[in-house]
Amino acid sequence: MTIAVYGKRIDAEFAEATRNLFAALEKYRVHVLIYLPLLDYIKSNLSYTPQISGTFITTQDLKETDIIISLGGDGTFLDSIALVQDLGIPIMGINLGRLGFLATTSIPEIDNSIDLLMASKYSIEKRSMLQLVSNSKLFNPFPYALNDMVVRNSVSGLLHVNTYINGDYLSTYWADGLIIATPTGSTAYSLSVGGPILTPNLSAFVLSAIAPHHLTVRPLVIPDDSLIELEISGRDEELIVSLDSRNIRIPQPVTLMLKKAPFNANVVCLKGTTFYRTIRSKLLWGMDKRN
Repeated sequence: MTIAVYGKRIDAEFAEATRNLFAALEKYRVHVLIYLPLLDYIKSNLSYTPQISGTFITTQDLKETDIIISLGGDGTFLDSIALVQDLGIPIMGINLGRLGFLATTSIPEIDNSIDLLMASKYSIEKRSMLQLVSNSKLFNPFPYALNDMVVRNSVSGLLHVNTYINGDYLSTYWADGLIIATPTGSTAYSLSVGGPILTPNLSAFVLSAIAPHHLTVRPLVIPDDSLIELEISGRDEELIVSLDSRNIRIPQPVTLMLKKAPFNANVVCLKGTTFYRTIRSKLLWGMDKRN
């Protein structure tokens, strides 16, 4: 088996956890590849050199990889999606961040998680993704997102977003921005603005306005086979478009379209880990003493 480890930087407080991860992999004598910038960072800042079989930088370097371990928070996990692209390599997240809806393995669980992984005691969850379509081919070569696409003003003031679903006019959003989220992204930015939580297996998108200027505007769930068209304008010369953790500034007005991506992200779900357990733990549901 070949396992790739991806990450950006590891804070000193997680140095021991990082050593434990590589020690657990070494125990099983698997081929370990590490993201070259991460290896350089570990050597320079943690005074540690893991036992590895090689390094990788690009998507092409991962073609023979069986599993990718994302070492960091949910942002690192999302970056690993952009690295894997459409190769279909399953990703397991080890959480060195805060909330961790995607990177669900905590530091104390590292050894047990590697044991479960090596014993094939896991399933693969297929997570649907968004595709952004634009005349200027924004975010090429990877105009896809696992969590969401967000449009928002670059400075201040309202955005004016004419929204169409399969060519049918829905509404005009007067708001600071608009979020189109997948079920996976329903627990991210969309949740923070009052959007609903969707289970990952639902075939749906969520449209959630950011600070709408009409009290009657509410999040909307639509089928994920819908084509969403957005005509966006505002007072500023530019607006910010985000696909997961990637941001760009573009001139406005602009028209953008979104649809379901033609491939899924594959997420490793270890035995005993479920979506309901994750949200119960991360959102502290059931912490009432009466439970």
